[in-house]
Amino acid sequence: MIKQVEIRHKVIGQGYPPFLIAEMACAHQGDVENACDLVNVAIKANADAIQLQVFKKETYMSPIYKDYDLITNLELSQNEWSRVIELIKEKDILFFAAGFDVESIKFLIEQGVDAFKVHSSDISNPEVLKEVGRSKKPVFLGCGASKIGEIKKGIDFLKKNGTTDIILMHGYQGFPTKIEDSHLNFIKTLERAFNLNVGYYDHVDGGTILANISPIMAIGYGAQAIEKHFILTREDKGIDYESSLDQEDFISFCEILRTSGKAIGSEKIRDFTEGELKYRAYCKKSIIAVDNISKGSKITRGKVMFLRGDPGIPPNKFKNIEGKLAKREISKYHNLTYDDF
Repeated sequence: MIKQVEIRHKVIGQGYPPFLIAEMACAHQGDVENACDLVNVAIKANADAIQLQVFKKETYMSPIYKDYDLITNLELSQNEWSRVIELIKEKDILFFAAGFDVESIKFLIEQGVDAFKVHSSDISNPEVLKEVGRSKKPVFLGCGASKIGEIKKGIDFLKKNGTTDIILMHGYQGFPTKIEDSHLNFIKTLERAFNLNVGYYDHVDGGTILANISPIMAIGYGAQAIEKHFILTREDKGIDYESSLDQEDFISFCEILRTSGKAIGSEKIRDFTEGELKYRAYCKKSIIAVDNISKGSKITRGKVMFLRGDPGIPPNKFKNIEGKLAKREISKYHNLTYDDF
């Protein structure tokens, strides 16, 4: 049995509703007002958690890397993040974050982060893993484009440094990711390999119906958590728009996911639901007299048929009554019962 993960008043694991993470990432476009607006969207959508990405450009990316100037324009200061986090903490939503360096991780701990995301770019980064592990906070470990050996070492390093609750996150960002690259079957592979809950971070094209369908399919493959990118508007084609839903679509998506998640149910043998009992009574065939049968007459196959009707003796029990004598008058189309013999 895979251990459930409790984060404040929420539980992640088999038998619980899919856990929904609203991934802000860099959809704020470097504007703290946008970040606050995105928090309010996540709250309106009734997401379980909102996830931030906190970094310092000098410890995040090489100055000669092609995206360095872009990242520079997306960085929010700690004072700006404090304002965003204050808004989050006023609401009934969990506060998750990926800190990409030790200083950012320490800042997030001071701010009362509920759980950490370790981005797959840091799955082999001992400094980030050590600092996150020592916090003893639950960890969502990104496994995108990572080898099984890298994932195992990342898990072991986190555990060695104090982490007890780990959820593996399957997926990767392809701006957007092709649907055929989703490999949802791998969710079960990760679950079996590490005996941990597995989630799915979806990055398919946010402008297609697959942006709704892919995460729902992932739940069917065993994903216990869904991380979804969202943005204020896709029209501006800002950072991360490719795999993001705009605010209206994100709110709708959350409702769809919560409703469809109820369909998963349990794989265990169980008692019938009220609806199944009604369906059983309605559709299962019984042994029914096709003519009047007089008292003392012998029951033969020619006197009965297997038909839908009121619940009675099932067809596979006919041998139990064949040749028996009717102890009362049996009317045509009567559902036979054992009391008739």
